[in-house]
Amino acid sequence: MLDLIVVGNLSYDAISTPNGRRKAAFGGSVAYASLCASYLGERVGVVAKAGKDYHLKDLDRLVRRDIDIEGVKIVSLGLTTRFENVYDENESRKQRLLGRGDPIFPEDVPDGYLNVDKVCFLPIFQELPCQTVEKLTKNGKCVCLDPQGYIRTTGKAGEIVLTDWKEKEKILRKVDILSTSAPELNAVAATADALSAAEKLSSLGPEIVFITREGGSKSSLLYFDERLEEVPIIPPQVFVDPGGVGDASAVAFLVEYEKTHDPWWSAFFASAASSFVMEAYGADSFGNRDQILTRIKIFVSHNRQYRGLCQGFL
Repeated sequence: MLDLIVVGNLSYDAISTPNGRRKAAFGGSVAYASLCASYLGERVGVVAKAGKDYHLKDLDRLVRRDIDIEGVKIVSLGLTTRFENVYDENESRKQRLLGRGDPIFPEDVPDGYLNVDKVCFLPIFQELPCQTVEKLTKNGKCVCLDPQGYIRTTGKAGEIVLTDWKEKEKILRKVDILSTSAPELNAVAATADALSAAEKLSSLGPEIVFITREGGSKSSLLYFDERLEEVPIIPPQVFVDPGGVGDASAVAFLVEYEKTHDPWWSAFFASAASSFVMEAYGADSFGNRDQILTRIKIFVSHNRQYRGLCQGFL
């Protein structure tokens, strides 16, 4: 039986960073998240679509990690979602849509995926209708959502523009954990003030709002129990590509929170888990649980003010 379902389309990303370029890196939020979760020992299933231009060898990368792909559909007349991501030296991103994948409908979800304990929704561009969310959020599941795919629209020359989405309230009622970045938070909540935004969004349903690392920030932010806490960023050993950090953070938080029910520790754990993703282009670098805990121990040994918060977990 599966532990976790990850939902959202697969993609290829043209990546440009100060360290180099990749024309078509294997990616998509579900790729980052499902692989990250598999390294954490989760039995993962993926619900996604891709087009006729998708390389089946890339699906094999999921299968080799024992990720169930019964919910992945290759649409013979469709396209794979494609983005161009250009990062500056501060990790800030400019993004263009190069190709758009098909929607994921309720009937695309295998029956065997309906009884899992955890669901992580990671849409990337307008592919996840409310009916699909409703089908997968029954029976008391722990539900995490990154809303990025709902709030992305296109402007001139396919440039991604962030905006609010009309079904927000209907969907957030079904969400326990909202994981987002600072720019996305501003778009969804119509305010740049993190506390006000988190309070507003939490009032719509999520108990926890996790604002992940963005643009070289030194901390992420976590809203729970009506307060906003800072969570330190654990740096990678080498910085290559910041893509996928939010996706890995979301799923690592969900997995750890379901185990411990400790929001702050789960966010700290997610910070360490996501640091591995930055060490390679695309979805090619992940840490297992022992490696993540070792990285946390090293960080805490140099930042002793966090020892008390980690007590009982290390």
